[in-house]
Amino acid sequence: MRTITRIFSILLLVIAVVACEPQQVKRAPEEVKLQLKWLHQAQFAGFYVAQENGYYAKENIKVTFLEGGQDIDIVQRVVSGQADFGVLTPEFIFAARNQGAPLTAIAAIYRRSAVVFVAMAKSGIVRPSDFIGKTVATRDLGGSQKDFELQFHAMMKRLGLVPSKIKTVPFDPAYTAFYNGKVEVTPCYSTGGLIKMRQKGLKLNLIWPSDYGIHFYSDSLATTDRLISEKPDLVTRFLRATLRGWQDAIEDYRQAVTVTLKYAQVADPELQTAMMEAMLPLVHTGENRVGWMKREVWQGMYQILLEQKLLAKPFDVNEAYTLRFLNEIYGGKAK
Repeated sequence: MRTITRIFSILLLVIAVVACEPQQVKRAPEEVKLQLKWLHQAQFAGFYVAQENGYYAKENIKVTFLEGGQDIDIVQRVVSGQADFGVLTPEFIFAARNQGAPLTAIAAIYRRSAVVFVAMAKSGIVRPSDFIGKTVATRDLGGSQKDFELQFHAMMKRLGLVPSKIKTVPFDPAYTAFYNGKVEVTPCYSTGGLIKMRQKGLKLNLIWPSDYGIHFYSDSLATTDRLISEKPDLVTRFLRATLRGWQDAIEDYRQAVTVTLKYAQVADPELQTAMMEAMLPLVHTGENRVGWMKREVWQGMYQILLEQKLLAKPFDVNEAYTLRFLNEIYGGKAK
């Protein structure tokens, strides 16, 4: 009897001790702001899918998407802390790094550039040399189209063409001057502007910088050196959730369009589907994993800008990107 009583007393004591221990409090989600390159559209479908499928929530992250636009300085937004991550092209990252901005790419979402120069079919403009004496809308307005101007100059210089013999005017995202004939060549994205032009029934000639040795990653995910140093775990979790979202978007792009329509300013299923279809081969190239980056590609992009004197001074190209988080997420395996 005494033994039973003793055992019962011990059990009560254990229960009391456990009950008195503080309960583990679930941490509040870490808030993250992602600065997009442009307005909400299928271009960013993978981010929306990651949000809607709860991948950010599973990583205990609450994400706010910030729209981009012609007057939005993405580099400034990220470097100043107004945004934690930004979607921008390597040209921006190189230019920022060259000026001392502590910006680093952590993944290349678009592993092929969407930049293409277009001219009306009847113009007879079919190659860069035909730009001479023509009006080209390529000058940067300080917004998110810096890649247009940089790739234009890289292409001209690579081919030995003199830009001063070409009349350049500011890029117009509405393409108004191009439509009315005042501008003969305009850059655009194959995932955006080109689709809208084709929907108008325009017959176009396409001049791809990549056909002339200008190879660039396009939309890349970047953050600051400070965030990488102070919160590497947050960077890993955010990128892991993001890559899962993009993988889902690739595997079921029609569902990704449905998700995108919840965010898109232009809720046109046909347009958003066309954007997704144009985007897929840029993201899912058939080589490596989604978001994967190669040192040789970064070195190649850097060399093009450097040799064409589009960078003010040389710097360590390895500072512009890091494979650390991709290696951690994918286990160091590209495939």
